Amino acid sequence: MDLNNLISTIITSTAALVAIIGGFLVSRVISLASEQNSVIRKIKEIDNDLIAKKEIINSVEKYLFEDDLNHFVSSYNIRKIYQDRSLKEIVEEDHFSRLTVEQLTPYYNQLKDMIDEIERELQVSEYASFKAFKANYRNLKYENRLDWYEKIFINVKRIIQPPPVPGVLGFMADSPGIDDYCIDIDRVSPNTNYSYYVKEQERLEDDIKILVLQKKAQKEILKDYGKPVWVWSGVLVLLYASIVGIILPSLLLPYPLDTYNDNLTKGYILSLFYSQLILLFIYLSLAMYRLTYMSE
Repeated sequence: MDLNNLISTIITSTAALVAIIGGFLVSRVISLASEQNSVIRKIKEIDNDLIAKKEIINSVEKYLFEDDLNHFVSSYNIRKIYQDRSLKEIVEEDHFSRLTVEQLTPYYNQLKDMIDEIERELQVSEYASFKAFKANYRNLKYENRLDWYEKIFINVKRIIQPPPVPGVLGFMADSPGIDDYCIDIDRVSPNTNYSYYVKEQERLEDDIKILVLQKKAQKEILKDYGKPVWVWSGVLVLLYASIVGIILPSLLLPYPLDTYNDNLTKGYILSLFYSQLILLFIYLSLAMYRLTYMSE
């Protein structure tokens, strides 16, 4: 029995089926790659937004911290530090402070150094104003804190060299009522921009939380793209079809007459062909089901 035509037909049919299914898989892989690239671009955009917003919020937090710090360095607190009051006591008494003891500790130590520095100089020299002090004394330890030095100078000078009070007022120079009012008035001068920056900080924090959630969601989507199980199973199905429908039958060409049991060979070739057809249709059915129903 001449089986050459049958074998050639099986090989041709299998090759056509492999080409069709292979083209479908290739198009799906290209589509997946395009979708993956889109998700990756989205993640990069989110990362860029996160970097920008974190830089902005760092600037806002720095501004708020400096504002709170300057608010803490009030005339009232300067006098408390001059009296060697502990930072913990000052923070507990200062209802305006929004900073913790841990945050204020290094600046408290700075203020003590600055107070000692001003006090030593005022004890040996007299200056009519801070401007005169700054012009003659050029060895400031913390030159970037001139505003603090000026406030310290005014308050320490007021303590060491209290200004004379006209006798007609009938009050002493260290009268608590006048003195506390004069040195504490800067504590109740709110920064009009502070509330705006607080709201901006809260808004940026909310935006960052949303971006983090979006990034997490996009990573989950990208993770799913990395697991196209049915694509890999399709490759295995095509490999099986190529082996049983192309490679094995092609080994019999040209088919030798009067060598093998022709009926048995015919049945064997056809059973392999039918098996790959059944497997291909099962795969296609499952793939179509996954695409149409699992995605809903």
